[in-house]
Amino acid sequence: MIEYYTHAVVHALEGFLALFTRLSTPLAILMGLAAVAVGLILASHRENKWLNEANWRRHSAAGLGALCTVLVLIAGWTCLHTALSLAQQDIQWRASAEATANPVPDAPAVTQFEPTVAVLAEHTYQRTLTLPPDFVQRIGTDGVGALSPYITDPSASNVLKLIDTFRRSGKDVVFTRQMTRLDEEPVPFATSQVNVAFRRLAGRAYDADFEGHYIFLNSRPEPITARFLFPLPAENTIRNLSVSVGGHTVTEPNASGEYEWRSLMRPGEQWEAIVRYHVIGARTWQYGLGSKRGKVQTFRLLATTGGPVTFLRGSLQPSAVGRDTLRWDLTNVVTTQRLAIAFPPDIERREVYLQALSALPTSLVLFLIGALAIGWKFGVRMHPGALAAALVLFTLGLWASPVVANYLGAQAGLLIAPLSGAFGAARVLGRRSLLASVPAALLPATFLSPTHSGLLVLLLTVAAIYAIVRVIRAETT
Repeated sequence: MIEYYTHAVVHALEGFLALFTRLSTPLAILMGLAAVAVGLILASHRENKWLNEANWRRHSAAGLGALCTVLVLIAGWTCLHTALSLAQQDIQWRASAEATANPVPDAPAVTQFEPTVAVLAEHTYQRTLTLPPDFVQRIGTDGVGALSPYITDPSASNVLKLIDTFRRSGKDVVFTRQMTRLDEEPVPFATSQVNVAFRRLAGRAYDADFEGHYIFLNSRPEPITARFLFPLPAENTIRNLSVSVGGHTVTEPNASGEYEWRSLMRPGEQWEAIVRYHVIGARTWQYGLGSKRGKVQTFRLLATTGGPVTFLRGSLQPSAVGRDTLRWDLTNVVTTQRLAIAFPPDIERREVYLQALSALPTSLVLFLIGALAIGWKFGVRMHPGALAAALVLFTLGLWASPVVANYLGAQAGLLIAPLSGAFGAARVLGRRSLLASVPAALLPATFLSPTHSGLLVLLLTVAAIYAIVRVIRAETT
């Protein structure tokens, strides 16, 4: 990071030298013409009493001091323009650094799918094949696997029992497979209520609190074996997970990584599944209503976003949008669309910070104009050397803003450093110069507001004018 500061200083000096080089020839010609003009005036007014009594040494010193003040102003203007590039390089360095003292949390995007409920029932299926003699010889060589293109895979996880029989029918052989399989019949939730609260972290990351309430019931006249499956986000770290169904806690996932509850439900019996967890994600959050086109009876999702969000293309739009809340209400719909929100990058805060730094050169010019105006109004003679020294101190305070902001934040950097320069300049020019230096030092900080910078500039101007009027009245009374 030090190399960026060094590069900024070198860049500022190079810019000043380049500017001075470009202006040196016009300045030399201008000064030569001015010297010739002064010589001609002196030669033509030799007998002028005022010219003979004038203190030319003092006037020469004043002119040289004014020239130094102009050069200091140009140098300060050039240096302050590098503060913006310095801050941009600092932001890029932080974004690309492998290790930093200010880590930005990041994680994969979160995709949460709707849990499922299914009725488990055993069904027996039978398949019969008539095989010619040559195919029977092939079975004798390759085994029953030769029939795999024509029959169901017996190794499927839902196969409970398998019976294969062969019988002869003339020259042919009749093959019969009887398979008992555990089938699932999806059951829609009576109601689904999901609440998600997001706590925004740096960058596009977030910490989400998830809570889902799912109610399902047995509407059949006979008992059923129901199975509840809850899939967790696949790529994220889950904390404080709690899964319960009807008051019974599910502690461990099954072999597929899903939390499974299975029990007998009597006719008309109703169960509620409650799932809670915390997860850190970034960029997007999605909630899928199912991989198949299933009917949604009553669904509500309430999201507290903690800031502005956008919506992914093709996702379901919310039913209601509040300041920091979104609500989706679905009733009796069939959809495969997801509920998907995206967290935009924290560009606005970065842009207003860079906008505030771009006002630093203007602040320097306003300080010089204000200091000269205050000196003229109160009859205080501004010595060019003192004015140049005050400009140097004020410029150093402004230029230190991105350095202080790097450690204490943008608000602190754009308040502490410029005000330090303002009070340093007041030590040289006197207390009255604070009427010009403090408003000029506070000007860049007004641009940190993304929506009220104009109002803040107006209030700062009114406050500065009010302070000047109060001081003038106090001096005249």
